[in-house]
Amino acid sequence: MLPVRKFKSGTIIFEEGSYGVMMYIVVEGSVQLYVINNKKEVELSVVNKNDFFGEIEMYGNSPRGFSARTLSDTRLVCIKNRMQLEQFFAEHPAFSGKMMRIMGERLATTTASL
Repeated sequence: MLPVRKFKSGTIIFEEGSYGVMMYIVVEGSVQLYVINNKKEVELSVVNKNDFFGEIEMYGNSPRGFSARTLSDTRLVCIKNRMQLEQFFAEHPAFSGKMMRIMGERLATTTASL
């Protein structure tokens, strides 16, 4: 079983521009993903139970493209490397298909906006 961390509402999990390789899966609660544009917060999305974020940084050494902050008391599975991700897939096989579908949708959306 992978570690689950508890975060209080309003906790910044990471900030845009920071480096990190951790991926997160929401077990309970919600997380706002946002960027700062012209000194104003711009919400990208809200991630809820059974959704994930931070996966791109597991596959490259690039800074985070957004910040993440809890909107409520939240519990997150914290996956720190690909081996742990594979372990999570083994424990939750349906999640791998969901993750592939969502990553494909995100890529299509990003590509369409270029």
